[in-house]
Amino acid sequence: MPVKTEKDDVDDSDWKTYTFDTSVKMSTYLLAFIVADFKCTEPPLETSNGVKVRTCGRKEPVDDDEDKYSAQITKTIIEKYEEFYGTQFPLPKIDSVAVPDFSAGAMENWGLILYRETALLYNPNKDTYSNKARVNTVVAHELAHQWFGNLVTMKWWNDLWLNEGFASYVEWIGTVKSEPNWDYLDFQTYSDKSRAFAIDSYTSSRPTSIAVSKPDDINAQFDSISYSKGSAMLVQAKMFMDGTGKGTENFENAIKKYVEVYQYSNAEQSELYEELSKVYNAGKDETAEDYMNIVEVMNTWTLQMNFPVVDVRRYDDNHVIISQRRFLISDAGSSGDKKSPYGYQWYVPIEYKIGDGDIEFLWLKPNSTELIEFDFSDADNYLRLNMMSAGYYVVNFNYNLNSRLLKYLDDTENYKNLTTSEAQGMMYDTFLLISEGSTPMSEGLNLIDMMLKYEDRLVPLREISRQISGVAVHISENEDLWAKWKNRYKTVASDLYGKTEASKYFKSTDDEEELPTDDVEGGFQNRLKVVFAVNMACAYGVQECVDIATAKFDNWNMETGENEPKAEFKATIMNTVMSKDFNEDVKKQWDALWGLYINPATSASEKQTIYYALGLIQNNDTLIEFSNYCLNSTLVRPSDALYILGRSIAQTRLGRHISWDFLKANWARITEEFTDALFAVDSYIAGVLSNFSEQKKLDEIEEFFADKLDTLGPGRAAYESALQSIRGNIAWREEHESAVEEAVADQSD
Repeated sequence: MPVKTEKDDVDDSDWKTYTFDTSVKMSTYLLAFIVADFKCTEPPLETSNGVKVRTCGRKEPVDDDEDKYSAQITKTIIEKYEEFYGTQFPLPKIDSVAVPDFSAGAMENWGLILYRETALLYNPNKDTYSNKARVNTVVAHELAHQWFGNLVTMKWWNDLWLNEGFASYVEWIGTVKSEPNWDYLDFQTYSDKSRAFAIDSYTSSRPTSIAVSKPDDINAQFDSISYSKGSAMLVQAKMFMDGTGKGTENFENAIKKYVEVYQYSNAEQSELYEELSKVYNAGKDETAEDYMNIVEVMNTWTLQMNFPVVDVRRYDDNHVIISQRRFLISDAGSSGDKKSPYGYQWYVPIEYKIGDGDIEFLWLKPNSTELIEFDFSDADNYLRLNMMSAGYYVVNFNYNLNSRLLKYLDDTENYKNLTTSEAQGMMYDTFLLISEGSTPMSEGLNLIDMMLKYEDRLVPLREISRQISGVAVHISENEDLWAKWKNRYKTVASDLYGKTEASKYFKSTDDEEELPTDDVEGGFQNRLKVVFAVNMACAYGVQECVDIATAKFDNWNMETGENEPKAEFKATIMNTVMSKDFNEDVKKQWDALWGLYINPATSASEKQTIYYALGLIQNNDTLIEFSNYCLNSTLVRPSDALYILGRSIAQTRLGRHISWDFLKANWARITEEFTDALFAVDSYIAGVLSNFSEQKKLDEIEEFFADKLDTLGPGRAAYESALQSIRGNIAWREEHESAVEEAVADQSD
């Protein structure tokens, strides 16, 4: 709340007494005070309803106007959320504060939100559009909490996903409003559903809503299941409440009513579902065929883990049959020690389209099948299912139906009918089914080849690259095969580099060839596509790209800033140089980057770019040296340390093994010094362990942690998930490595 009175202390002129306005009724975990020598946005911005908005932080970045962007979007997003929730922001002010060393990304304290500096401050002259998007989405997320979490709070921690999943869903609404030229919904399934599937594909996953009896149970829920699966389930709920392209707002109306009824109080997930059910079934009798108990529907998604595969196959000459089964990677068919009250069956909402017909809808209920009329005598007939990729499930067409769809899409005009999210989802689903073992690697490779003929959109291209890189990680222990696989896609990288005219932007040293800007429609994604093309070309060894990156690095005087590369290309330039075969020159370049990292004048966002590059160096001694620096808080901020160890150093095959050895040698110290680094510990464990793919390494890991399981606390879930990932990697190699070898047989390394 704002300061009500301020007066000097009568006994000591160095002290002041502040009295604040009375707080609204609120949960105690949302209370915060800050005492700091910070500077804030002046004058404060003000929303249309009179809410004062400021961004605060260290004097240096605020003097450089790095507060301006987050303050402006905070104002815009609050106004949008007041419309979305149907309730005005209940406080007279909102302060957002950038904290130099903050373990979490942000914390939604009511009216006084705390952020990492990288999540709040943005300098358009130094930072990338990716940094800008990071600031925007985190701000949108934390502001969403001001209603969903703060104004209406979960009754108990078992429903934490109501807070985090809903904020993760609503943040997309805020970002789209504040940056309409970004077309940011294109990234939604690429981000949320894919991130959730990566965790939810194993028996080590958990239901979205779980019993909570101790603090570690609470901490364990701050994961991709609460955030990303929660958001993806709400995308699905929006789909079955309103349908694709119909323009109704049934979902939004139910949310408005929920907030109205439960504001300044607590609620359970079932009470949200009841509001959804009332709107969904308005005017329907309970005996009506289209009546659905939405409480029961949602319970099948939140009270059991994992997700379904929707199998679609030929039934007879005139029908396809749709059924469901549980999706699992490794330990298939085993539910471990987690029993499901629904037998791993779901109420699955399905939108589908036959040929050029209209979008149809059906419910696939637990333990049932559905028939759809389909004329198999028409050789050109095809079926699309899961429109906009809005459903939280994977679609598995049998061979005939899959080949029909691909035949239709293998055409310039027809391919355009795939939305961005559908193209991305088709690629992701295919490789997920490959990991499960139900689809051969050849289907994935054929799909990549087909999509690359027509695809020019950023998000599907990123998904194709992600799957190519995913295969590379699986086979990375086989260095010869890894080199041939990389060489197979060097031409693809070179072609994209040419098509996007990335070279002219990358070569440029003046304003003549400025990158596209986001003040025009399409500029944001076009800019990111150029950056993506440059990064891919250099990563796959396209010689022109590597030569330009090397020259720009060598010409850059890091002490004076002379010839400093464009911010958008810095990461690629650093990564390219650090990835080269190790020699004395590369070590000198590493030392120069390290000097820039520890320079107090280097911004937090640039430090993040630098530490990621530093971990790419291919030298044992340097990586061990870098690892030891992470345990020295005078060199590396504690909030960065575990991310460097788990994400930066462990990102390569060499670094992965060094990180594991470092973890074993320093485990006691790491667990002692980073006890409170909740998110970082999970990320560290997953980053170091998850990409191993050999049985002997799995045995070694299990032996090391055998007597430490009870001390892992909330990190236990990340550990169990990492073990499942390793088992899945081992199974993947046994099933698919020979197919990769066959695919690259004609490649040289």
